[in-house]
Amino acid sequence: MNNFVLPTIIIAVILVVLAVVVSAYIRHINKTRAREIDLMHQNIEFEMKFLKSQINPHFLFNAMNNIYALSVIKSERTPEMILKLSDMLRFTLYESESKKVKVGREVDYIVNYIEFQKIKMDSEPNIKVDISNCNKELMIEPMLLIPFIENSFKHGNIDNTKKGWLQVEIKTLGPMLVFQVANSLPAIAINKDVVGGIGVENVRKRLDMLYPNRYELNIQTTESEFRVFMKIDTFVS
Repeated sequence: MNNFVLPTIIIAVILVVLAVVVSAYIRHINKTRAREIDLMHQNIEFEMKFLKSQINPHFLFNAMNNIYALSVIKSERTPEMILKLSDMLRFTLYESESKKVKVGREVDYIVNYIEFQKIKMDSEPNIKVDISNCNKELMIEPMLLIPFIENSFKHGNIDNTKKGWLQVEIKTLGPMLVFQVANSLPAIAINKDVVGGIGVENVRKRLDMLYPNRYELNIQTTESEFRVFMKIDTFVS
């Protein structure tokens, strides 16, 4: 009987020791993983704030110069454009710090941005913005759309009011946001603004962080056109 009990006790002790070692190892792994996840979240939050802070200062200087030019000629649009710029600054400095904003605020920013771009053009440009099927109450992370509009004016030839063109469509299908931009390109590539804004690639990084496996982004460039199709599933389960 004793010959049977002793090995059993030894095996039981070994199993208890193994269980303690494995349990300690698992706790160590979990703590390490928790620290890694916490650090990753901190890095993502920092990078998100950094990306959102990269608002194009060149545009702001141009906007102020345009308002000054309007004031010199005593244009009736001067007060209107001051209010538009004030609204844009409020959005970029304060509201964009929020995790989510209404799509309507993004739309307002885009419309105001285009209005400022049009001031410096000699005649009415060929620009079409369709927001007729957009639920402006839908919530999204801020500053995801405007970089593509900036890109259109930066690299396109929209200021060529005879040949240039820009088309923007923002619509919603339930929780789905669909954003499309297309613009003409000049025969020779140009870059009107060496001081970049947020940038297309940075938007893609933000999308990867914010909407993993819940977005689609297709960008196509030909000799004469640049097109963007973006679809985001904003539904949070």
